[in-house]
Amino acid sequence: MNLRIKDKIAIVTGGGEGIGRAIALRLAAEGAIVVVADLNKKIAQGVVDGIMDRGGNGMALQTDATKEEDVDRMVTETLEAYEMVDILVNNVGGGGSSTFVTKLSTQVWDQTIERNLKSTFLCSKAVAREMMERKQGRIINIASISGKVGEALIGAYCTAKFGVLGLTQVLAKELGRYSITVNAVCPGYVYTPGWEQLARMLKDNVASMADKGLEEIFEERVRPLTPLGRPQTAEDVASLVAYLASEEAKNITGQAINVDGGAVMS
Repeated sequence: MNLRIKDKIAIVTGGGEGIGRAIALRLAAEGAIVVVADLNKKIAQGVVDGIMDRGGNGMALQTDATKEEDVDRMVTETLEAYEMVDILVNNVGGGGSSTFVTKLSTQVWDQTIERNLKSTFLCSKAVAREMMERKQGRIINIASISGKVGEALIGAYCTAKFGVLGLTQVLAKELGRYSITVNAVCPGYVYTPGWEQLARMLKDNVASMADKGLEEIFEERVRPLTPLGRPQTAEDVASLVAYLASEEAKNITGQAINVDGGAVMS
């Protein structure tokens, strides 16, 4: 399928590694010009170098998506370089501490809400203004299946991702008249630093896992949680993002689509 995003200008926040990196590379492979925004510019530049090695184009920006001045600068520098923004992928996020809400510190709560929800708000607001003027655009928010079903011990993260889904619907209704679509992608069980930490703990404390690799432990934990019996990859998520960014998805908006092997069916 030709996704028809060639020469579209895309911003991917948190694009330096993990799911964000996979999204940036996939959009570039489809012909988009990708601005990789990340707290760590060196990592972001590495992604851009990889894009250029494959014949693509883009630039790296050091950006803290939780700070309005940084977000405004990100948009300004993108417009100065490319004159427009066609696609925004709000990928910045991550969990806080794994603990009961009654033991959760206000600091961790605030940091988790800022990282996941405030960043999506700030970037969407800044980019939507430019998209509204041209009456076109795609905003894609990376949420989580934890934004659909509450889970014990990750209260701040669940709350933030539930908020991202609500904001997605609000923006879809507000921006639809400008031919801007707004959707959310909800990853399931992707091997992340958080999962690696859990796998390492199991490897160190469970005798039957001592000789297993970390990703093998992760897969064993995930397999019974999904009807398809396997974890998801960052590339799986990137494939859906690329589709939602394309002309083929012009009539899809306000949706929260899972990439989770069937773990959550809603």
